[in-house]
Amino acid sequence: MNKQEIKLLDEAFALPEDTKWSSFGEGHANETWLGELDGEESVVLRRHNPNKTEAQILSEFKCLDLLQNIVGYEVPKALYGVNQERVTEVEGAHYSLFELIEGETPALDKVETCRQAGQALANVHIKLWEERDVFRFSENERPGVSKQTLKSGTGLLAALSELEASKSIDAKYLSTAYWADVDRALDEVLGKLGSLNETKHLIHGDYGPGNTLINKSTGELVGLLDWDECRWDLPVYDVVGVYPFLCEIDQSLGEAFVEAYFAGLNGSSHPLASRESETRDLIGAVQYVTTYKEFELMVDNHLDEPEYLAQLLEQLA
Repeated sequence: MNKQEIKLLDEAFALPEDTKWSSFGEGHANETWLGELDGEESVVLRRHNPNKTEAQILSEFKCLDLLQNIVGYEVPKALYGVNQERVTEVEGAHYSLFELIEGETPALDKVETCRQAGQALANVHIKLWEERDVFRFSENERPGVSKQTLKSGTGLLAALSELEASKSIDAKYLSTAYWADVDRALDEVLGKLGSLNETKHLIHGDYGPGNTLINKSTGELVGLLDWDECRWDLPVYDVVGVYPFLCEIDQSLGEAFVEAYFAGLNGSSHPLASRESETRDLIGAVQYVTTYKEFELMVDNHLDEPEYLAQLLEQLA
């Protein structure tokens, strides 16, 4: 942030001019800063995904407000600014301020971390299933993945070709024939996933150990972050969205996560509790769709990371 942006944000959220800002983390589509205030609790400033409209951001906050008393873990709480608004626009970007959730990100390469994250996801899914009617509004406001909400291969090809990254990617990925094959495969995958349609409820959308916080003293999982991709969708997306990532570190981590998730569902009312075998069979299909969705997000945000784009394309090949 430049000095002018900081000044405008301080004014919008009634923060003192001597607030100390430091970069706090950066994802593919947004960045956060820690704001330290003398004698007061620190705050977190987030610059929202540039593709999110203000209405979409506010619908996320609507979900977060309801989640506060449902999921059993701390979730981000957006604060109001001087005009009783929780989103402010500065130089074309949307920003929001949040209470700081105390905790630290667990080590991602530990089996116990992955088991803990899997158990926590099961706990959250059970509660979101039981309270699904509370979040029914998100079916329209935050719709899930479908062929209509995913871009076509033709659209992605056009967007990818405009990126500087395209100069570093194998030419086969920039052909219409390749993306026509992707479209056909996507249709087949979404058809298979249709058998799980009745399991839908609000999901996190970007779950993983990296978006959890643990208590520094006890190691207990206390917070769940980054709900900006939450949506009304298949809960299996939350499971498989992180599974291949953990397996890239070590296969045992991905397996520990999935096993802990299904163990956590055992005996509950959640519809996947009795469909473990079928769900595991669809893991490959779900991985395909989540990879495609992530690739769309990368291209939408014009993120010029050739190696990462190439890895995603390899997963689609």
